[in-house]
Amino acid sequence: MGVTLPRRKPRNILLSVMYRLGKLPFASDRTKFKIYLNLEWIFDRLAHEMSYRMYSSADHPFRVQSREFLLELLSPEHTVLDLGCHEGDLTVFLAETAKAVVGIDHNKDVINRARLRHQRRNLEFHHGEARAFLEDHDKRYDVLVLSGVLEHLDEPRQFLARFKDRFAFIYIEVPDFDRYLLNHYRQHQGVDLIYSDADHVSEFDRFELRELLTSCGLEILKEMYIHGVQKIWCRVTSLPEAENDPRRC
Repeated sequence: MGVTLPRRKPRNILLSVMYRLGKLPFASDRTKFKIYLNLEWIFDRLAHEMSYRMYSSADHPFRVQSREFLLELLSPEHTVLDLGCHEGDLTVFLAETAKAVVGIDHNKDVINRARLRHQRRNLEFHHGEARAFLEDHDKRYDVLVLSGVLEHLDEPRQFLARFKDRFAFIYIEVPDFDRYLLNHYRQHQGVDLIYSDADHVSEFDRFELRELLTSCGLEILKEMYIHGVQKIWCRVTSLPEAENDPRRC
């Protein structure tokens, strides 16, 4: 929901100070541009991290939108595997609708907290690496949830190729590189602070992610781009045998 504002805005002292500092001849325009891009990244990160102290997990806008998106797609008959579940805030919501849900995370501490905080008869949490868990367990699930996972993988295409056939549907949630033009400025200017997390290997733009998913035989059924995140619900399909694309999974 947007906002309606008076045409005359209250004066912001910090904004006025920054404008005046920007007019000082302390550096070239190119250098100032990079400084502004870095400052924007830093304060955006600090504000986002602070938000988790301002909102509970139940009403944080970042999670509320994901829950509403998935609510329309999950069925009471679905079994779900949530890889990279962290403390289970999304996982426990999935268990409110789905028949059975399993959450996996490589961080033992967050899994222990998830087990303490979220206890339901149809919900399990396991400690382990995503790839290792899938290789050690051949059970099939209706839905694979990859929320904040693909961007951490060295070879996301190979990961999807290896395991996608275990599932009927896959939910993908990754940061949206196209969420604003500043990321493209950073790319053009060679600014180091261009990632959304220091552990990310990929920052997907919208065209790149769609190409990755469709080339792996995933049919995109629903997509949403909001709050700096790409949310995509896919159905696993078979690739045409005649297709000879080296980018294929």
